[in-house]
Amino acid sequence: MKVNKFSVLILVFIMIAFSSCSGGVSPIKGDKDDLKVVANVFGNDVCLEEVKYLTFNYKLEMENKYGEGIWDAPDSSEFYRDELEGKVYAAMLQNPVLLSFYEEYDVDIDDKDTKNAVQEYINSVSEEMGGIESYKKQLKENGISDHHLRYMLALEMSREELRQKFLEAGLIDDADEIARTFIESDEVIRTLHVYICNDAGDDIEENRALAKKVVSLLDEGEPITRMIGRYSEDFYMTTTDGYYFMRGEYEEAYENAVFALGVDEYSGVVEGENGFYVIMRLPKESEYIEKNFADLKDRYIYVLFENVINERLATAELVYTDYGKNIDILNLE
Repeated sequence: MKVNKFSVLILVFIMIAFSSCSGGVSPIKGDKDDLKVVANVFGNDVCLEEVKYLTFNYKLEMENKYGEGIWDAPDSSEFYRDELEGKVYAAMLQNPVLLSFYEEYDVDIDDKDTKNAVQEYINSVSEEMGGIESYKKQLKENGISDHHLRYMLALEMSREELRQKFLEAGLIDDADEIARTFIESDEVIRTLHVYICNDAGDDIEENRALAKKVVSLLDEGEPITRMIGRYSEDFYMTTTDGYYFMRGEYEEAYENAVFALGVDEYSGVVEGENGFYVIMRLPKESEYIEKNFADLKDRYIYVLFENVINERLATAELVYTDYGKNIDILNLE
């Protein structure tokens, strides 16, 4: 359930287990135009390759939500322009904001160790996929260049070093007693839910109707555990322990719904980014907290770390270059 909100889009590459291997994939020469600067945030550049990547993936996401072909006709694509531009704009801020912290706290994403780790990861990905040609094919199918993938991996692999710098600087208090007080407060809650995913090709209204049916069954006294076994598509929920989480770990619609619930109350239909939820808030169990304290504390630190990042993100603005002002994301190739 834990979601890294800073990594806006989850790459297929990140899903493959990290392992080192002999040989390797050399950096793939890309289009020089892709390195043209589109905008600047806190002194850090956003290049065309990132705008292409974000646009490509958000278009796919919106097609899955609204239907295939929405970008094919001028009237249809214009109808969805504002939403697409809003998503891309917000995402363009994130990497340069993170990079501004790396610069402030002397975290070098271009150092030898990070470059070696990125190279080992790329090697393992290429080997897992069956070779360099398959790797290139996956890059193309995911709308990302080799150069931009390496940049994103370097940013992600350096996050733990930055987290340690925050701890050393006192931006995060990781004392056990502070973490325990927070975990035992109402800022951490426990939930079970039925999740109905809007998969490609699904009739979204049928999924919404199924979620409404789940609510009706709960109204009639059916236990949510039975509804989970019958209807839920969240295959990570394998026990009745449910999820223990705090604000900042999950998507906004889910969090807004559950933090408004009292213990043992359940929600109506909650529309998330990629599906529908029906959620019940449950009482926390002291035994579970003690058994899983180390993990809960790690997640507490994670959320505090993300909060520091998000405070700066909220103040960030894109300053477009003359080149960037003339880009139309609906017509990017």
